[in-house]
Amino acid sequence: MGQLQASGALTTWAVVVGLVWAQEPGVQLRAVRFYRSAGSLTLVDAFCRVPVSAVSALSAGAAYRVSVAVHDSAGVALTSQAWSQAVPPSLLGMPGASVVEHFAFAAPRGRYVIDVAVTDSATGRVSRARAEVASFLESPGASDLLLAAGLRAAAGPQDTVARSGEIRKGDVFVETSGRPVLTPEQSRLGYYLELYSERPETVTVMAQVRGAGGAKIVATPPQRLPLAAGGGVTRGLIDLGGLPPGAYRLDVTATVAGQELARSAEFGMAGFGTDAAIAAAAPAARPADRFASLAEAQLDTMYAPLIYLMSEDEQGIYPSLTLEGKRFYAGIAEANRRFREGGAAEIPGWRTDRGRIFIRYGPPDETLRRPQAGSTAPYEVWKYTKTRARKFVFYDVTRFGNYALIWTDERREPSRPNWRELLGPEAAEDVERF
Repeated sequence: MGQLQASGALTTWAVVVGLVWAQEPGVQLRAVRFYRSAGSLTLVDAFCRVPVSAVSALSAGAAYRVSVAVHDSAGVALTSQAWSQAVPPSLLGMPGASVVEHFAFAAPRGRYVIDVAVTDSATGRVSRARAEVASFLESPGASDLLLAAGLRAAAGPQDTVARSGEIRKGDVFVETSGRPVLTPEQSRLGYYLELYSERPETVTVMAQVRGAGGAKIVATPPQRLPLAAGGGVTRGLIDLGGLPPGAYRLDVTATVAGQELARSAEFGMAGFGTDAAIAAAAPAARPADRFASLAEAQLDTMYAPLIYLMSEDEQGIYPSLTLEGKRFYAGIAEANRRFREGGAAEIPGWRTDRGRIFIRYGPPDETLRRPQAGSTAPYEVWKYTKTRARKFVFYDVTRFGNYALIWTDERREPSRPNWRELLGPEAAEDVERF
């Protein structure tokens, strides 16, 4: 696990989001704790959600000032900081819009109070929020559970800078939110949980989504993962497309050496009225093939402007095609059918890496599919042999069916420099033998 360099250091930034928890008006503050053995420190990530309705707009726009103060139980200040934040014009007047401010600090053993004051720059009106936090007295076995509406793994050693609205946890970038509110368009819930162990162990992890009253709605299959001495991380993305609007809870259970560690965190699912909620729960109708009924002259007219986007080699292909060949949309439809990813917030198959390769090179002549084994996520290898030999390796980075192209010998396609590390030595040899 990483180490903190100093206690009391505070970092901040903001992320714009489009929805706020309707049942919890006003400024909201939540804290998530992580343990660091060096110095027996607790790293606290705090998330403050500021409703745009608390900020008044002027002719120059809208802005507010955030003041943060952290004190121990004796009233002694641990850290404090203040900064100003402008509200994007696109959010002004939008019902339910909010901005999330993130800040972090390291605390020795003890109990602390976090006070946040948000001052409207136009009127001087102040909104306040307070949270009490107890740091860990010893290794807790597991951190608090951090939820997010976005989660991505670092692409490689050079991918070290978090994007706007992200925080970095090891080799993972997490979208800041505190208590995520998912939508039918953005329906994947990410989770991040640190596990602490003095010696190597094998951990069994399972995640469950529960609704009002604790009723279980969704559960992931148990996963057995190796845990190195010092600890490790379990993380994932759960597709919750079709989940009705409401308040929910994610429970993540990790069993280490016979000891069960359970952590929970709340999240919400929003809808856009009754009709939108019904639409989110029902499968979307497939779009009609707009090219299937077009005459050849119409197809040729649509094709003509595309020459500006093509290489010289590509420009000679279309005129030689038959009428059915010119209706190439059938290949796109097949890619959408086979390789769609996500739920209500689905990624069309043609936009995925597998769909793109399928459309560009056709179906593979040979396919190697490997399910998850130990710490190695599922992967697929596509092999083309009938024309020019090509090989493509797709890796399920999230472990929830989102396959990314990580290596190929086709020079026109990108490969990740760390593809061997992602697969592991045994899987890399498996790929090379195929």
